[in-house]
Amino acid sequence: MMQHLDHNNILSAYQHGFRKLHSCETQLLVTVLDDLLFKRDKHICRLIWPFWIFPRPSILYHTDACWGTEHLWHGPILRWIEAFLVDRVQGVVVEGFRSQEDKVLSGVLQGTVLGPLLFLLHINDLLSVVTSQVRLFADDCLLYRPILSDADRVALQRDLDSREKWCDT
Repeated sequence: MMQHLDHNNILSAYQHGFRKLHSCETQLLVTVLDDLLFKRDKHICRLIWPFWIFPRPSILYHTDACWGTEHLWHGPILRWIEAFLVDRVQGVVVEGFRSQEDKVLSGVLQGTVLGPLLFLLHINDLLSVVTSQVRLFADDCLLYRPILSDADRVALQRDLDSREKWCDT
């Protein structure tokens, strides 16, 4: 699956989470470099680090058309993905004591390889609804823009509104 995504350049270059040769360090370095360039040019930059609450995992398999992977999602594969995402439960073990298991209603499926991959595919199209700079790391989104005029402030607010609408959708 990752070979297909890499070969077809499906994942955004701005996504630094769960990927080979991409890390929190690479995201930090690129973002700091951008900030230094803004400061060199005497531009003010507004950074916004929105907090994500990821919706029910089952919605992921409904968004395949925008991934460029629609030919992968049919028949037995689609049923397998759906079975993987729906009706999941989790519990915690601390010092030998096990908690009661409860249904997973939101978030990236932890402890799996497929869960984070499906999340990356789901969040990948967020970049199409904003004009500000975006850096993604797993389920975090950093949005920033140099503010040179009131129009830039308005554009940043418009991006925040677009991001909110994208989340609601």
